[in-house]
Amino acid sequence: MEHKKKSRKKSVIQALTAVLLMGALGFLISYGVRIYTNMQDKNEYRDQGIAAYNEGNYSEAISNFQTSLSKEVQFAQPVDRDTRLYLADSYFLTEQYAEAIEQYDILLETEEEQIEYLNLQKKMSRGFIEMKEGNYDAALPAFQAAIEAGHTECALYAGMCATKLGRTDEQVAYLTTYVDYEPESSYACAQLADYYFQQGRYSTCHQYLEQGLHSSDKSCIEQLRYIEILYYESQHDYDKAYELICEYRMNYTVTDLVQKEYDFLYTRQRLES
Repeated sequence: MEHKKKSRKKSVIQALTAVLLMGALGFLISYGVRIYTNMQDKNEYRDQGIAAYNEGNYSEAISNFQTSLSKEVQFAQPVDRDTRLYLADSYFLTEQYAEAIEQYDILLETEEEQIEYLNLQKKMSRGFIEMKEGNYDAALPAFQAAIEAGHTECALYAGMCATKLGRTDEQVAYLTTYVDYEPESSYACAQLADYYFQQGRYSTCHQYLEQGLHSSDKSCIEQLRYIEILYYESQHDYDKAYELICEYRMNYTVTDLVQKEYDFLYTRQRLES
């Protein structure tokens, strides 16, 4: 009888052990499938994000990168770091600078190789925030640091800050650097043409004026057209200046200043004829 009890107890233990093992095996299989599925989803969203990023569709890229990062998978830290870097840069490129800074800070907690790049991106993001808020004195050093690191495109923003601060020499230096880098910049050409006109350096003024007028960038064409009128007036070519201001009045806003210039040139042109 005692033998039968022991045998039955052993059988129960074996059965329970088998059930536990089957349960554990089922859990491990289920867990493995979930990890595999999450990893597949993580990589799929990441790949879609990179494709959108490369096409310049940064809003879609951000959505895909966020979804990829939300998929929790063990040992995926290297992939997640790279995905987060794409996410941070996507925020930066869509001018969501506070969000970019948040991502750069997360990366800086664990990153060992790209610290200089991340700190510079963070500094530039802060510079753009300060610039948007009108804190040009705080923004300027960030753009100067970027220029020194090889980001010549930031000379434009440094020039804008210097213009707002009334630092004419710095403005001219930054914008000259930028227009050498990007000759098509209508803004830089207009600012430099105006500066050299005010200085009475008409030859240099005309150089930047022509460069700006023939640029494919038409963002400052109205300002350039007005400087063109003043330039021909300074050269005593009143007929040309009058012709240009008549065209200007048909295409752009006629302010009091423009009207006074028109009245002067109208009178002068009639006296000359």
